[in-house]
Amino acid sequence: MVVIRHSAWFLGSFFLLAALSLGGCSSSSSPESNYLLGAGSADITGPIVDVPFVGYSQPTHIANGIHTRLSARAFIIGERAGDARLVFVVTDLLNVSQEIRLSVVENLQESYGDLYSVDNVVVTATHTHSSPGGYRHDGAYRQEFFDAVVAGVTEAIEAAHEDLQPGRILLGEGEVEGAGANRSIVAYERNPEDERTRYPNDTDKEMLLLKLERDDGVVGVLSWFAVHPTSLTFNNSLVSADHKGFAANEMERQLRARADMRDDVVVAFAQSNCGDVTGNLNLDNTGPGEDDYESAAIIGQRQLDAAMDLFESASEPLSHGVDHRFTLVDLTDLEVSDEFTGSGAKRTCFPAYGYSYAGGSTEDGGGHPIFEEGMLEEDEGIETLVQLVVMPPPVTDEMRACQAPKPVLFPKRAQPPLPVGVARLGQLALVFVPNEVTTMSGRRMRDTIREQLGDEVKHVVIAGYANDYAGYITTPEEYTVQHYEGGHTLFGQWTLPAYQQVLAQLAQALAEGSPAPESEPQSDLRGEVESQGVGNAHDEPPESGAFGDVTTQPEASYTAGDTVSASFWTGHPDNAPLRGAPYFEIQREVGAEWATAVTEADWSTQARWTQASRVIPPYDPLDPFAVPPPPINEAFTVSIDWDTPDELQAANYRVVFYGHHKPDGEDLSAFTAATNAFEIAAP
Repeated sequence: MVVIRHSAWFLGSFFLLAALSLGGCSSSSSPESNYLLGAGSADITGPIVDVPFVGYSQPTHIANGIHTRLSARAFIIGERAGDARLVFVVTDLLNVSQEIRLSVVENLQESYGDLYSVDNVVVTATHTHSSPGGYRHDGAYRQEFFDAVVAGVTEAIEAAHEDLQPGRILLGEGEVEGAGANRSIVAYERNPEDERTRYPNDTDKEMLLLKLERDDGVVGVLSWFAVHPTSLTFNNSLVSADHKGFAANEMERQLRARADMRDDVVVAFAQSNCGDVTGNLNLDNTGPGEDDYESAAIIGQRQLDAAMDLFESASEPLSHGVDHRFTLVDLTDLEVSDEFTGSGAKRTCFPAYGYSYAGGSTEDGGGHPIFEEGMLEEDEGIETLVQLVVMPPPVTDEMRACQAPKPVLFPKRAQPPLPVGVARLGQLALVFVPNEVTTMSGRRMRDTIREQLGDEVKHVVIAGYANDYAGYITTPEEYTVQHYEGGHTLFGQWTLPAYQQVLAQLAQALAEGSPAPESEPQSDLRGEVESQGVGNAHDEPPESGAFGDVTTQPEASYTAGDTVSASFWTGHPDNAPLRGAPYFEIQREVGAEWATAVTEADWSTQARWTQASRVIPPYDPLDPFAVPPPPINEAFTVSIDWDTPDELQAANYRVVFYGHHKPDGEDLSAFTAATNAFEIAAP
């Protein structure tokens, strides 16, 4: 069920009222067009096979295909008079990095000068756990994926910039039922009872939506709702945007099909303070569907239903004004005042992981089997094992004392200054932090912003996973329990008060019109980390047949609702990742031509690459005369499955695959292959 809470109209000024009553804007029912608005999107899909996923920290969680493409969706909101602008990008990634933002800004400045900078460009992630790793410079770096993300984000922003026109922003706010549950209720209940009684729920059920409307139509829809994209568990091996991507893609499809809508409207479902909120409603890594994909679709549909209702009912116009403050802050040893701790001056700590970090969130699948949530005692045997396997920097007595009651598993090797920001759009404030923020932590952050900005700010949104990543933010009370979230709160018990202190300074500067606090130096790891390769050195031809051969033909006929399957011989897909171009498509016969009906951007398709296996002679690495086996360069088969919808148009269809292979010592060779035609009849 979706509960809509209609916001009261914000009466900006006598002149706005006069314009509305006298028809001074484009229509008598529309608020004044006091913003410059633009939106754009682009593909950021990188390598899709033999690349590890990192969200669940499972070494065996390796990608072997694609479920949906990954996208960057960009929105530019600027003042109609003046150069003040805010760029907000939502990416289908686990998280982002400062290096991504720096590269994007450099690209933009080549075209637009100083109009865009690190002070007004915000890149966020939906936090899908089905995005492969490798695009960050702090682990298993792969240049190909980093380049795909930077190129896609840049293209999305450029598209938004080139489409800038005057417009108005309408805000809607409501509640979403059945889309998330608190996965760390024991920790949540450590918060003061009088604080908990202020709120009807142990998660934030609110969705806030912005409708970016111009005289030529709605250009963008941007919403925030807090729920972890973990419906696709570590059992899933396909690159996917999870439920946030389902909602965004489906809402775009529905709106673009309407006669009263632009055919290029951009829709994003951004992330908020979801640190302790899971979509696995059974709280055992399952639910509410029968399998991962059904669960993701259900959670996505519930967000979509809420967003569609809010889209139709949004009526509160944002008053004019775009302003923001950003800073880089060193949280490794920051003094936090009593105003924010409530128990005297405290200090943050050099970042370190706790035992419960390795235990993972039980409700989302857990972690290493020797660890569990709530571990509060040190174990010399565990620490010795970690030292042998991970080889981290040593744990000092000072670190143990500062991080208490967290037992330190291992510290981070280094921690650059972190980007933190606050922006104001009329009566809406946006908070940008590079973290996973728990429900109550987000509520306290919002209170801090309201205290500084006053009654003129009626809405505050926490935009998490912004511009970098630095673990979790729990309340000091939640931290003492040391569930997974507390074990991953890197800077110790006073992390949240530290962020509140920084945010208060930024909000105060915003309110006073003064500069932001002085920033720490910008970190930049580009050029300092060696890239790991992707793909094969070359592709061995199949033992029987040739690249492009159909190895499994579809059946001659199906009924709508059936699953269509086909497979082809191909090479390693990551030798030439197809960003912005399909690996395959389902085509429908229209007269004498074939037209695209479905691509891998559609939720209903899945493609898996499986490497051929050959018998390898036994090899003893201790035998000095033994010849080592050659690298695994065997051909792949790609298996494509299409779950046809019940309402599918009856017609003849075929599966078309766009592949390539890399012959030994030769350049990449591309090919196009198609199955036999097959009939799909109405049910």
